[in-house]
Amino acid sequence: LRQPTEIGDTVQSRLSVHLFNQDPTLAPSGKTSLVVVMPSNYQYWKDLSSDPAAYQAKKEQVGETIVHLLNQRFPGISQDVEMVDVATPLTFERYTGNWQGCFEGWLITPQNAMVVLKPMRQTLPGLQYFYMCGQWIEPGGGLPSAVMSARRLLKTICKEDKQKFQTTVK
Repeated sequence: LRQPTEIGDTVQSRLSVHLFNQDPTLAPSGKTSLVVVMPSNYQYWKDLSSDPAAYQAKKEQVGETIVHLLNQRFPGISQDVEMVDVATPLTFERYTGNWQGCFEGWLITPQNAMVVLKPMRQTLPGLQYFYMCGQWIEPGGGLPSAVMSARRLLKTICKEDKQKFQTTVK
């Protein structure tokens, strides 16, 4: 950003923009999706949600601010925006059930890094045919870690069943 800007409850000095134009199945021909990810305070949105109109108005303001900031960096982009959807920590909480709407797994700190950075067990002792996978099992969090966790689990199951593990890419 040209200068730090307050967006929602947090002063942002940069925007993390993810462009999804490499996959033509994610949008109609000639169009694409942009996702802007930034930190935000759960309690701020939780407090604001007690007034649904204020909550919705703030989400709209955040969307307008982000489009304006993107237009500064990419002049003319705002005229091509067809739809804006702002997801808050409450949105993530509602759709995933994750604590305070976190969108990744465990918070890695210097104090817990040696434990958290090791993949967790995907089984529970004494509970046969029970397996776990997902962002809470594999270090890092988010979709890539959840997929890695599922792959690791499938390898384990194949080994238990004496089957060769193999993947194909189309």
